Amino acid sequence: MVCVLPIQNTENLKKTVLFIVIIAKLFLQSSDVVGKKKDPPIDFWSIEESVLRLLSEINETRDDSLAVQKHLQIEEILAQSLVFPTAYKHKFDSLKSIGKLYAPRKAFRVFNWNHSFRDGTHRHFALIVIPGKKKEPNQVIRLVDTSDSIVKPEQQTLGPDQWFGVLYYKIISKRKAKDKKQHYTLLGLDMNNLKTKKKIIEVLTFDKNGEPIFGAPIIEMNKRTKKRVIFEFAAQQSMYLEYNWFKRRIEFDHLSPLMPYLVGEYEYYEPDLFRDGFKFKNGQWKHKKDIEKRPKDKKVKKRSLPKPPRTKVIKEKQAKPVEETTPEETENTEKSE
Repeated sequence: MVCVLPIQNTENLKKTVLFIVIIAKLFLQSSDVVGKKKDPPIDFWSIEESVLRLLSEINETRDDSLAVQKHLQIEEILAQSLVFPTAYKHKFDSLKSIGKLYAPRKAFRVFNWNHSFRDGTHRHFALIVIPGKKKEPNQVIRLVDTSDSIVKPEQQTLGPDQWFGVLYYKIISKRKAKDKKQHYTLLGLDMNNLKTKKKIIEVLTFDKNGEPIFGAPIIEMNKRTKKRVIFEFAAQQSMYLEYNWFKRRIEFDHLSPLMPYLVGEYEYYEPDLFRDGFKFKNGQWKHKKDIEKRPKDKKVKKRSLPKPPRTKVIKEKQAKPVEETTPEETENTEKSE
């Protein structure tokens, strides 16, 4: 039921309208003060359209340097957009070629993608988004792929400006009992090049300023402590590397060369009959060998292998036989002298 009040005179009406306008202005000013903590309305769909347009241009170009510039534009667009608190929960579903991965309990979020160069190598891009507290802006951290310049990556502690580029697909949260610090174990894939692929296990922590630190030394394998584990294998093969939530362990295919003489030639490495694992115990990932047999593959790919190296056979030089002389010959030689 709507109640309509009769208008007695125009003067009263003008005063009433003026009063409403003043109150409205005051309300808007007060809401502006409070609204500083709120997000302005953002059209995330138009942001996604801009990114999709750039991705389409990347697919059409044959110039790798131009493609990298467009990837950096995508990184800039996302970095500016993800600062807003409402962006943390936005799904960005239309960006199929960009990975969106939440850490357990949504502690942080990772946006991750790569570029495939014409020579078969890859460059990776990633943004880590940490949600702001009390509706403050999110913290967005860019990761710079410097994989090619990292020496002995299994023993290096790395930061956001020196990152071992990879496509992450799993985040496992573990808390150490001693320091009660949260450790995030990352599982990732690197398409690497035309000959080999890589699977990576590494541990991520954050310092007191929220800066990511890659490579916590809590992975124990072959009686050595590693800061990350890198498995390299044939490009046409696939390797199982996953976290078993029921058994609370990381499981992975054991890799071996097709022939003993191919040790170290990773383009000829592939999964064998067994699977290994890592179990988190006393703040460490402990390596466990042969935890189970690997399921048999339905299709076995036949491959041509390089010929084994020839072993050089060193022949011993045989001494020339000494000619036997008869007693008569010795007498003749003595006489002639």
